[in-house]
Amino acid sequence: MSQTAAETKDRIDVHNPKTGEVLYTVSEYTVEEIADIYEKARAAQAVLAKMSVAERLQETQKLKKYLCDNMDEVCRKIISETGKSRTDALLAEIYPILDMLDYYAKNAVRFLADQKVNTPIVMLGPGLTGTVRDFFSKKAKIIYEPLGTVLIVAPWNYPFHLSIFPAISAFLAGNAVIIKPSTQTPLKGLYEEMIEKSGFMKDAIQCVYGSRKTGERLIDAKPAKIFFTGSVSGGRHVMTQAAKYLIPVELELGGKDPMIVFDDVHLERATSGALWGGMLNCGQTCTSVERIFVQESILDAFVAQLKEKMEKISTLSTKPDDDGGLCVGCMTTSFQIEEIEAQLQEAQEKGADIVSGGKCVPGTHIFPPTLVVTRNLSLKILNDETFGPVVTVVPFKTEEEAIRLANDSPFGLNSSVWSRDLVRAERVARALVSGNVSINNVLATQANAALPFGGAKESGMGRYHGPFGLHSFSNIKSMTIDQSSDRSEINWYPYTKEKFELLTKLFKTLYSGHPLALLRAGLLGSKLAALVKKQRL
Repeated sequence: MSQTAAETKDRIDVHNPKTGEVLYTVSEYTVEEIADIYEKARAAQAVLAKMSVAERLQETQKLKKYLCDNMDEVCRKIISETGKSRTDALLAEIYPILDMLDYYAKNAVRFLADQKVNTPIVMLGPGLTGTVRDFFSKKAKIIYEPLGTVLIVAPWNYPFHLSIFPAISAFLAGNAVIIKPSTQTPLKGLYEEMIEKSGFMKDAIQCVYGSRKTGERLIDAKPAKIFFTGSVSGGRHVMTQAAKYLIPVELELGGKDPMIVFDDVHLERATSGALWGGMLNCGQTCTSVERIFVQESILDAFVAQLKEKMEKISTLSTKPDDDGGLCVGCMTTSFQIEEIEAQLQEAQEKGADIVSGGKCVPGTHIFPPTLVVTRNLSLKILNDETFGPVVTVVPFKTEEEAIRLANDSPFGLNSSVWSRDLVRAERVARALVSGNVSINNVLATQANAALPFGGAKESGMGRYHGPFGLHSFSNIKSMTIDQSSDRSEINWYPYTKEKFELLTKLFKTLYSGHPLALLRAGLLGSKLAALVKKQRL
């Protein structure tokens, strides 16, 4: 049982991971309470669907103002339940939401506007199947409409960012939202206070607290879509239950993210990037650097410099009072500490070199930054998600070997390539099976609100952020429009031998690639139009 959230039959105690203090207790929601939540959501969604995108944006700007005015208080609430440093909370929980709100304020109206598309020439008119007026009468477009009520199942590592980001995206697309936070870090009261004090639309975003039992009840109530962020096993469980009702699911799952370092790299930048990319949020980031592949000729220099920097950054052992200068906070859950310790024990028993760190401070959630060097590719620490302040370093000789090592994983979420040779770096980046890749940087793609985010292989399915973040929560509807007339279409009944022969000649001519294909097809189309008019039912 996690030390962070101790569950009884119907109650869950939420702890401060730094102190062990019980912060509050949450209770499971009953089936009847969940039905009431959905009723409120659907009523709100009916109003929301009639609002313009500009009107929805006015609502989200209220949240932006609230976050700007209450940034410190929101950070404190997040820190009390996660144990992360103040700067991590600001950089990785608050900033992404503010930037996303600003980005969508400038772009959401355009992203959700009707999109005109071309109509195939055979469907048009003059010289083919109709009159000049008919030529201009056919239109086609794509429409983005709301889905209904969306369920967001959020993780414990970034409880605010990874709940509010998809929630706002879904809201802007016209959906009501129900957030199911993690039992470890539910942030109870934060969402409600933000919505109430900001004046945000009532019942458009609601929160439901509880364990997996409550989550299952929420799915049984049949939301229009489920957006899940969490572990692979959790994603499989959600998808299995959703499949019973054919509820669409988007999954943002785990990673075992590789960093490839070539021997022409700027070593100072690469080691600093590896350190931050591996230790951000105490390594509890699905896109964090976990596997570092270093070209053999610079292996010793890279390891020595990374070790030196790793042992200089502040942790709760050296800086118990966080004034903003704490680099690495503590682990959030005891079960994740147990996983890290098991991986490190196996690695050590099988000959891996633990160069720095490696031991949790007894009786606490403080786990020091840890560096492991090995050539044993069978270790769990190289294959299973570690999700803690641990990076491994493995040497490679050639570009081909680096690509093979990086892709030898069931995960494909994030990656990075480091080299002064940008042609080579991009060639390698394109060869990696990954949803996201940064060149000479780490975790940079997800900091750009315009770029899609999501994984390959067992790291999930679907994309959000940017225009994808709105379209993924939309019913993307195709529409064609014709003027009302007495004209028949060439594909309508009756079928006749003459029509078949003309259609065959038309298609062969139109798609022949001949310079005069369009002109010749026009002549055939005129004959076909006359035949259709003559043979109508």
